[in-house]
Amino acid sequence: MSQTSREAYVPGDMTRGSPARHIVLFALPMMVGGVFQLMYSMVDTAVLGRFVGAGALASIGATSSTTSCFLFLATGVTNAMSIVVSQLIGAGDRGKVRRATVNALYLTALFGVVLGAAAFFGAEPLMRLLGTPEDIIGGAVTYIRITCGLIFAQIAYNAVASILKAVGDSKTPLYFLILCTVLNVLLDLLFVLAFHMTVDGVAYATVISQMVSAVLCFLYMRRKYAIFRFTKADMAPDKEVIGEYLRYGLPMGLTSCLLSVGMFVITGVINSFGSSAVAAYTVGSKVESIAVLLFNQFAFSFSVYAGQNFGAGERERVYRGVKQAAAIILALSCLAAVIMLAVGPYVGQLFLDSGETGILSVAAVMIRIEAVFYPALGMVWLFNSSLRGLGEVNATILSSVVELLSKILISVLLSRVLQETGIWFAAPIGWVLGFGVSAFCFYRGRWEKRLPPRRPD
Repeated sequence: MSQTSREAYVPGDMTRGSPARHIVLFALPMMVGGVFQLMYSMVDTAVLGRFVGAGALASIGATSSTTSCFLFLATGVTNAMSIVVSQLIGAGDRGKVRRATVNALYLTALFGVVLGAAAFFGAEPLMRLLGTPEDIIGGAVTYIRITCGLIFAQIAYNAVASILKAVGDSKTPLYFLILCTVLNVLLDLLFVLAFHMTVDGVAYATVISQMVSAVLCFLYMRRKYAIFRFTKADMAPDKEVIGEYLRYGLPMGLTSCLLSVGMFVITGVINSFGSSAVAAYTVGSKVESIAVLLFNQFAFSFSVYAGQNFGAGERERVYRGVKQAAAIILALSCLAAVIMLAVGPYVGQLFLDSGETGILSVAAVMIRIEAVFYPALGMVWLFNSSLRGLGEVNATILSSVVELLSKILISVLLSRVLQETGIWFAAPIGWVLGFGVSAFCFYRGRWEKRLPPRRPD
């Protein structure tokens, strides 16, 4: 292959051919990756729950809203990288793709340092603000200080993976995610069983495996694709590209943080019922993570499809792709709901000893309530993913705010009447309302006014 042809090569051009075929072929590696990503977090939970105890398990569960907030801020920027690069790919601007990649790395370093410092020094005040039970607060603070204090590792991996997915390569991130998962499992077992560490052991295992995978994935990316072989001219900071990242990324990150604020409230309500309720919520959340693997990546992958076709000026392909993706996601989310209604509560025993019947019974209620609403969850993911790819950040903010407010209101009010069972309705009702807003914003079609001229064949 000549240098010219290599330069023009893009791993996955989604602006031609069957939308459904592109979406499925792109999503399948991400789906497998989702399995390994879930295994990545499940191992932490299972190792602590089975080899250390329910207290250690609850310590991690109590950090979910806090760690999510820091990760969401970072993910907003890495999602912006995917939007910008996918639109540049659709427009055929290869030189700017390289500059955009280099500047993405600069932002990765900056956000890693700033967010890491904030997490390290803010961990204990945040946990006390949320009313974390005293018997688990020490482990919770330790977990946040390690995983979020060293969040650069996760941001780096997500940045490289987002850029690769933006150009249509969902396989390479999968390979290194598998490596990351295997390494994490080995380190978890080593630190907890051999070195007798607890929460700190699984936290260090997570960070080390993420950093190794990020470095190796970046080196492999540069070697495999000529489009990522940077010249000296590419290394200069590009204000326009950085501005685009921040224009998309900061609102998305802050919006996700708003959702985390809602989770802070919900976590505070759960904490008020004691560490057993926190452990039940942790188990229920892990089971939900297993269930949504059937359909979540089909929704998340659509932002790349939408971004490439927007950049190429392909209006009709965007609409056709949404219809075909929605059909796939509805079918799979209904299947996931049926499976979880039947066997979901038994899956909870993967994370906690079967003797903890009280905790497992509370988790079973959460699992069944949320399973009924999986189709709504799939649809809000799909339409928000579409809007992100099209650059309609304000629409996703509106959807997220509606979802946030409903979660807060429902969790606070229903918990007074139904105890912890009332909390489990907060997220599903938020999904339904968020879906309504995002679907309306998509079909209103404001994004069409910014659509560039159709790219010549």
